[in-house]
Amino acid sequence: MEDFRRAISAYVRHGGDPGLGSVVSLAKVRCRKTLLKAVDGEQHLLLSGRHRVVQIRCIGADIRVEPFVLEPVVDQFPDVEHPQRLIRRLADLYRNRLIGGPQGGWTVEAMRHRDALIAVDLRRRHWLFQDIARFIHGDEFVDEEWTNPNATLKNRTTRAYKRGRRYINGDYRKLLR
Repeated sequence: MEDFRRAISAYVRHGGDPGLGSVVSLAKVRCRKTLLKAVDGEQHLLLSGRHRVVQIRCIGADIRVEPFVLEPVVDQFPDVEHPQRLIRRLADLYRNRLIGGPQGGWTVEAMRHRDALIAVDLRRRHWLFQDIARFIHGDEFVDEEWTNPNATLKNRTTRAYKRGRRYINGDYRKLLR
């Protein structure tokens, strides 16, 4: 069999129990979908959109019958990094997520900088940390997470404020290098 380095392998089956996979409906995917079927019956699904392309080598049931269960497989163990990147790209396409850059969403690093500047600005206006978290993350998320015993959201908001203070005190110069 050929080496499909650019394709994710996935088992496809029909039924109610997803097992290790997830129930997928291609009608919900908001990108271009192309079904490639070889003479021997092997199916490849090509998804493209948001400046990304991912190919899924489908093993098992016919993917034209929806919904179906999709179980991604890492078939080149111990080389898991490459398939992991492809699976992440597939998940982003399925969720219709933006990528970073001028036309995309925020990168993780940019979000940290943004949150730090927001936290400092709002704290200077005498906002409470909980209100700052509401501004950054939204009411629903804060209502769920603020009283969490491990205080993750409280710590994240406090760290954002401290990072912003460091930027104001000259740490921003490190970003210019």
